[in-house]
Amino acid sequence: MNNIQHLIQLLQSLISPIVLISGVGLLLLSFTNRLGRVIDRSRFLVKELEQEEKDNFEIKEKQISILYKRSRILQTSITAISITILLASLMILLLFLGYFTKTNIEPFFLILFVIAIFCLILSIIVFLIDVSLTLKALKFQIRNHL
Repeated sequence: MNNIQHLIQLLQSLISPIVLISGVGLLLLSFTNRLGRVIDRSRFLVKELEQEEKDNFEIKEKQISILYKRSRILQTSITAISITILLASLMILLLFLGYFTKTNIEPFFLILFVIAIFCLILSIIVFLIDVSLTLKALKFQIRNHL
């Protein structure tokens, strides 16, 4: 009976990292979709620049520059969020190893958790920078129509 209680405690402990992975996975999906849109828009603008004459050349080059910055920012955000998922997965593995080897894994678990949350926070901050750049690019594009 004692082993069943330990197993139940282990499964309860696994819920937090699993929920973290699920929530962060949705953020990762959102970030990769944004990156895909940035890449598609960049390719479209490059094609237009190759086919056009000098009309709107400066505006489109500025937009491409902003899109490239956004893609780098989104890459950072995706990397940080992916590290969060990796660390949450390592926490699950660590919990299992600690259960079966009967070792104290608490300090390692806490370190992984703190780093995972830090990466999540970093990813969100970088995402907010991307949103700001998106609005800057939009303002640049529609400034003549305001």
